Amino acid sequence: MKRILVTGATGNQGSATVYELLQNDFEVFALTRDPQSQEARNLKDAGAVLVKGDLEDVDVLKDTFKKVDGLYLVLPGVWVSSKETDEKEAELGIQTIKLAEEQGIEFVLYSSVMASDKQDRFRPKFKFTIEQYLLESKLQGAVIRPASFMENLLLPSFGLGEGKFINPLPEETAISWVTTQDIGTFARIIFQNHSDFNGKTIDFGGQLFTPRQVLELLEKKLDQPIEFVQVPLEMLYQQSETFAKLVEMVAKEGYDPIDDKLISSWLPKLTSFEKWLDDTGIKKIRGLQSFGNL
Repeated sequence: MKRILVTGATGNQGSATVYELLQNDFEVFALTRDPQSQEARNLKDAGAVLVKGDLEDVDVLKDTFKKVDGLYLVLPGVWVSSKETDEKEAELGIQTIKLAEEQGIEFVLYSSVMASDKQDRFRPKFKFTIEQYLLESKLQGAVIRPASFMENLLLPSFGLGEGKFINPLPEETAISWVTTQDIGTFARIIFQNHSDFNGKTIDFGGQLFTPRQVLELLEKKLDQPIEFVQVPLEMLYQQSETFAKLVEMVAKEGYDPIDDKLISSWLPKLTSFEKWLDDTGIKKIRGLQSFGNL
């Protein structure tokens, strides 16, 4: 297996996977809506074959599936989720997997989300629906469920650009964090060893940190105080009922333990939170617009 189509190729997770595959002698086809974007041009310069389109472009996918052996399926991000957006995502994911099956794709790796199975109780058509469809299909495939991305701290929703740390989760509940670079590395390992991973679902993450511990680490690295803003659950319900229910689930049950032994047997060392901050995170946080004097 040497030819892989990566969807969501210009996003953090998708691009990390593209670069990792290219550096390990894969031929990579990168699906992007805008081949002229700087992110897409960077992928092309690195050796990727750009494919203009998105997952709704059935003809584009059919043509591309004829040229590849494997698919890394990353669905478009949704920042304000609802029953309607969940159902649309499930429909799009299943449609893509059906098409891959029809076109004889050898292996599909689907990037889901941690605790997708638990979320199934209040999100009956969502990522877990896609997982089930893939693993029950005739395709060979696997599911990776990444933890929270460290790179997500750069999003406006965390407020670091204004010197705040806006936290929607229970402040003393520890969750796992991972870099998108490590996700890309593990995705490459899965494609290189796809027969070993066929039919598996892997929760993928690293160190556990509570929101308070993340705040302390940020303040230490920035050498500045940061305002901690805890978002009330009732406000989350006003913004997105599905996200609010996710927060409630995490507060009551937490996430299932990650099989660190399995991950370390393939990837002995994940990037620590502190190393990510030292290498790239702090520089990018300081570069955020309106970051003030932090």
